[in-house]
Amino acid sequence: MTWIELAGAHNARDLGGLRAGPRRTRHGVLLRSDALDELTPEDVELLVGRIGLAHVVDLRSAHERMERGRGPLGDTDVRYTEVEVIGPADLARRAAARAQAFAAGLPPAQILSDGYIELLELGAVAFAEAFRRIIEPGGSPVLVHCAIGKDRTGVLCALLLDAAGVDRDEIAADYGRSGERMAPIIERWLTERASETMNEQLAAFTAMAVPETMARVLDHLHERWGGAAGYFTEHGVDPAQLATWRDRLLE
Repeated sequence: MTWIELAGAHNARDLGGLRAGPRRTRHGVLLRSDALDELTPEDVELLVGRIGLAHVVDLRSAHERMERGRGPLGDTDVRYTEVEVIGPADLARRAAARAQAFAAGLPPAQILSDGYIELLELGAVAFAEAFRRIIEPGGSPVLVHCAIGKDRTGVLCALLLDAAGVDRDEIAADYGRSGERMAPIIERWLTERASETMNEQLAAFTAMAVPETMARVLDHLHERWGGAAGYFTEHGVDPAQLATWRDRLLE
């Protein structure tokens, strides 16, 4: 894993170098980030000019995209795929439910993992569509993002890594790395929502990222579907596409 240092996004990284049994994930294939609408010209030059970014998969809701836009990458030749994982009504419902659970004293890691397990069901069609678009020819490097790059992005990246055979402890550890980069994202998040209630609880959920949360989600994924390969196959992905993805991602 290599951090990508950007001025306009804070949770960007290249998922190369992760263990997959005796193999490793390639650098320059799968990237992840928080929202990209505040990128600077220098950020764009780094992503497009130096890294060679070819494809962005935006997992935000239609409302979020309308509110913030694509940012300067929208003016480049980078391919864009917009996949709404969860609509605004479910986003609001889930945020309120998390805040209530937090106030009731439930462990935040458990509340988050429960939410991600629900997201596997709610977002199954969207995640499968994102996978199919990611493996289209000429789409590497691909960068997956949502608003803060931890929840929807975290679940899809976990699915992509697990489908390629990446070790589960590596997937969980990568999820946990988002916790290192949340402070500036939360600061902006709170500023934009200064008049809203429950900021303290919601910010706590937004900021928290520990490997145990994703480990629990992976346990469910393997118990329910036999892993990400079974999950994607059940939701319409051709097994041959999974083989293509493994060959692309792994050295």
